[in-house]
Amino acid sequence: MTRIDIQVDLPHGIDHVWDHLTDWPSHSEWIPQTVVTVTTRTTGVGTEFVGVTHLGPLRLDDPMTVTGFQTPRAGRASCTITKTGPILGGTAGFALTALDDSTTRLHWFEDIYLKPKGMFWWTAPFALVIGTLAFRSALNAFARTL
Repeated sequence: MTRIDIQVDLPHGIDHVWDHLTDWPSHSEWIPQTVVTVTTRTTGVGTEFVGVTHLGPLRLDDPMTVTGFQTPRAGRASCTITKTGPILGGTAGFALTALDDSTTRLHWFEDIYLKPKGMFWWTAPFALVIGTLAFRSALNAFARTL
């Protein structure tokens, strides 16, 4: 399993950041080569969506289910997602902390692995480097969309 942790301070209030992060289809605007589609009408826990990433001729479907959903309260919010697809496993999510009324700290995390887990243990170092670069770039793009 690979653990990716990225923190970024955003010059926006927590409610604004939360609203944009939990607008799942809008992730398509800032995650490169990826289209995110919600597959259920649920909001919060139980919401299912899929991110489809194209890298040249390769296509990766990454279905996910929201398993934790704490809306902003007392300056904190969080969301946890379980990856449910046949290729990527693990959890992902984010936590928000209001540093003041106009600044929010975003902590994005990914605990991911390729399936079957036992066969791909050797990919973890590559996934860490590539994943960290990719998610840092995506979160910088996210910050520009706010």
